[in-house]
Amino acid sequence: MTDVEATLEKKIIQKSVLGVMAFLALSLGSSTAMARDNDLVLSRLATFNASPCGTDNQSLCGVAQPDQESFNALTADLGQVFAPRLANPAETLGEAGFAIAVMGSVSTIDADAEYWNEAIRDGDPPGSFFTGHVQVRKGLPFSFELAGNMAYLGNSEMFAVGSDLKWSLHEGFFFMPDVAVRGSVNTVLGAEYLNLVNVGWDVSVSKDFGLAGMLSIAPFAGYQNLYTISSSRLINAYPQDPRPPQTFEGGDVFAPEFVFEQHTASNNRFFLGARLHVWVLSFVLEGVVGGKGATGKRVNQFTFSGGLDF
Repeated sequence: MTDVEATLEKKIIQKSVLGVMAFLALSLGSSTAMARDNDLVLSRLATFNASPCGTDNQSLCGVAQPDQESFNALTADLGQVFAPRLANPAETLGEAGFAIAVMGSVSTIDADAEYWNEAIRDGDPPGSFFTGHVQVRKGLPFSFELAGNMAYLGNSEMFAVGSDLKWSLHEGFFFMPDVAVRGSVNTVLGAEYLNLVNVGWDVSVSKDFGLAGMLSIAPFAGYQNLYTISSSRLINAYPQDPRPPQTFEGGDVFAPEFVFEQHTASNNRFFLGARLHVWVLSFVLEGVVGGKGATGKRVNQFTFSGGLDF
């Protein structure tokens, strides 16, 4: 095959891959047209004890009292569910490299935690959440690699979109392992009233071993420090009463609206996995030992990835 033919074939593959990615994005988007069981109802994390205003039995008064601790615990767990996956060894693709992968991931939570039972729409949280991911990576000069990713939480309206930048300190150096550092950020969309952003960094080490001259396997391991920054927009704890907040004579107050204050949760996470590479096909298994939630149970993850890497 000539260089021109090889270049043309590569461009055709890249366009086909991008077409598949667009199709998957549209498919995920069309699947979230209505509220689903795994969506959140944040107003349940607040109490509003309505009572008559003084001697006026025609009006109700009361003040919303948000449970900030439950919100903090919930969003710390949810941040780990949507945490950026590495799902690749430390080596980069090279300046001309390009890759796309589709991932399926399972994240465990404490389904008995009160804050999950209160906040999840159907009131019956599963013991684990399934998320689907699409990741596109592009190699850059000087051993850098840029990635864009999208994640969808099954049976919900929630998405996360983000990007990563990885730098391999050295790769392919005789018998020495590859070492890389990565910075990542993503934000959750589609969660009513919720603002949630994940910011993290990680360090990974891996070594690629050739097998029978036709395939290679690259085990990898690493550490991730994840920061989840969460807050809420204005929420109404008593939506059945359309009145705006107001103060009555005598000092009685009708104030059903509230916000959850910004909270930053930090989690230390450790990951271990392996990539099998055959021609342009790449398959990855990854396990993550996550940080402990408010109840002491860790948010662990198991991810399988399959894609094209060329």
